[in-house]
Amino acid sequence: MRRILPLLLLLGCPGAPDDSNVLSSEECDACDACLIENLEIGFAGHDSDLRDYDDLPPAGGDHNPCWAEWAVYDTELPDENWVHNLEHGGIVYLYDCPGGCEAEVAELQEIFDSREAGTVIVTPYAGLDGGFAVVAWGWRMVTDCFDRPAFDAFYDDHVDQAPESVRSGPSASCP
Repeated sequence: MRRILPLLLLLGCPGAPDDSNVLSSEECDACDACLIENLEIGFAGHDSDLRDYDDLPPAGGDHNPCWAEWAVYDTELPDENWVHNLEHGGIVYLYDCPGGCEAEVAELQEIFDSREAGTVIVTPYAGLDGGFAVVAWGWRMVTDCFDRPAFDAFYDDHVDQAPESVRSGPSASCP
């Protein structure tokens, strides 16, 4: 079962614990709350078992040896697959809109279409309480609204900044 961090911490609301890894961002000006975190990633190995990440959404760590195709998904991908994409320098856009967010999902499709092939995944992610997140290896931005300029800036700052290159795809042996 997933454990989602308290909303207070994710959204950087007043009263949230002080964290030296949390960065304020002038890039996040469309939303009342935006949190960008630089997370230390320890050893990251391949493990075929399902992962139970302690800190969600994950920004690195052990992951499945089979990574996901670079695509826009309408069903949630397992964390352990797209975390492998992060290791290859990719950016993953996550959303959870229980009340619907068709316009925002269409904009996420536009983001995917506008970026270099083999660098982006878009997937639903249960538990963000109607929110959005953008994740790169060691970096995570969570916001309570759709902020295209901030999402674009995050991509520009973090794409292809991971242990392996994004210029390849998943192994042909992966399902």
